[in-house]
Amino acid sequence: MDKAENRSKLADNFLYMLEFVVDDLLITRPNLCAPEEYPTCTEITFRSIFLNIRDRENGSCVSPCSPKTGKCTLFTLDSPITDEDVMHIHVYKKRTESCKFLLGLTELPMKPIFDRVKKEFDSRNINWEENVISHVSRLPKLRGPCKKASDCICYERNRERREQWCPTSELTKRMLPLFNLCKMQTGNIVLILRLVCNGPSVVSSFPVQSPRCCPCQASWPVPCTSPFDPCDPCKSVKTKSK
Repeated sequence: MDKAENRSKLADNFLYMLEFVVDDLLITRPNLCAPEEYPTCTEITFRSIFLNIRDRENGSCVSPCSPKTGKCTLFTLDSPITDEDVMHIHVYKKRTESCKFLLGLTELPMKPIFDRVKKEFDSRNINWEENVISHVSRLPKLRGPCKKASDCICYERNRERREQWCPTSELTKRMLPLFNLCKMQTGNIVLILRLVCNGPSVVSSFPVQSPRCCPCQASWPVPCTSPFDPCDPCKSVKTKSK
């Protein structure tokens, strides 16, 4: 594996944080089927991210002095950002997940924002990729030969681990038009968004397999067939009522 491929994987495994605030919401063409007493909720979807931001109002007038509502999330990217990556924004009058009425939807392209934040990170953290690769190459190995001759320099004061990178961010405020499924504009939403790039992530995503109680079973949960069955996931003695 060459250095270029190593660098690509390091950049793809960055740890990001997204913060959202619904600064203002104006519905000019209301959904007449939506009950006014239902709270207004903004659902934000981007790749594996899903956030539900409940608005300040509950069927009553919004006070401009009330605090803004928002949320934030940490995530990594499982593949590089492309032009097809957009943030989907849906505004509903929602009571539950199965009982909601669409007020409007819109999209926000994300690649330009990611590109600017990543470019600033590279400019503020010069040679960060070479520093990470150099640090990983000097880590002790469980198997195989280790370079013990260089271990002593790790105790010198100028040999701290260079992993506290300078994070970079971009704060943007966008007014986006909302449309219904009939392609009619229903209003506008003002969204404050901040994207933070923290550099190489500490933990990356990994697949999780379903646990198995023992090799004799191929499914989970394992059915409880006997009070003393070693494959019983409950691991408790079951008694029949007399």
